[in-house]
Amino acid sequence: MNNTNIVSVVLLGTGNVGTHFANALTESGIEIRQIYSRTQENAEEVALPKNIQAISNLSEADTTADLWLISVSDDAIPEIAEALPDFDGIVAHSAGSIPMDVLSRFKKRGVFYPFQTLSKERIIDYNDVPFLIEGSDQETTQRLLKLAGILSAKVSQADSSLRATLHIAAVLSCNFVNHLYSLSADLLESGGLSFKYLTPLIKETTQKVLYMSPQQAQTGPAIRNDKEVIDKHLARLKDNPSLREIYRLLSYDILKYHKRE
Repeated sequence: MNNTNIVSVVLLGTGNVGTHFANALTESGIEIRQIYSRTQENAEEVALPKNIQAISNLSEADTTADLWLISVSDDAIPEIAEALPDFDGIVAHSAGSIPMDVLSRFKKRGVFYPFQTLSKERIIDYNDVPFLIEGSDQETTQRLLKLAGILSAKVSQADSSLRATLHIAAVLSCNFVNHLYSLSADLLESGGLSFKYLTPLIKETTQKVLYMSPQQAQTGPAIRNDKEVIDKHLARLKDNPSLREIYRLLSYDILKYHKRE
């Protein structure tokens, strides 16, 4: 079995994940030979500062690289995979919710999934980011695991079913919670208040769930079955039916989850 390390990569995508990979891989000594984007300008924005070749045509992808890493939006992965030329190396995508089989036309394929929310503007300590790896065969899996191990101390194998479950949990705990922050900010601003009023509350809530279970950390009128407070809040939200319904549904679900009469 050939367990040669992955040392050369073609990076396909310049969004949040692709930009982070460009930084993390180059800083770790991995050679990125090309960076692809649908528009040449976007490719050059990420590639040129690192003296990497920018391409906007998939037919130009370097077929001598060890890995083609697809880091585009989930719905664009099938189109990219279909448009790529034939390749004997490893082709992997970085999406949590997309099965590996979307790359079935490639013999050596895999998933290289960083389990973290990534924004271009934020610096991430990759050593603390879980990487979830899947490969089409043992050799491919081991090579992807080794590459992930260069970036992070938290690397494990995860098949499509496990990644799908983790991705749903991530949407609930990250994306949905952040949307509630947005709704809270809108509500505060409508009353002439700043979102910063919530900073101490958000920090303490986050810290609590790091050392106790979320069930133990739950507070508020719903878990207390304080119907008087809930009804007052719902009445105050009468002019915002969407937010009112979200408040009602979540309050009912908290009450039901904790089985309070």
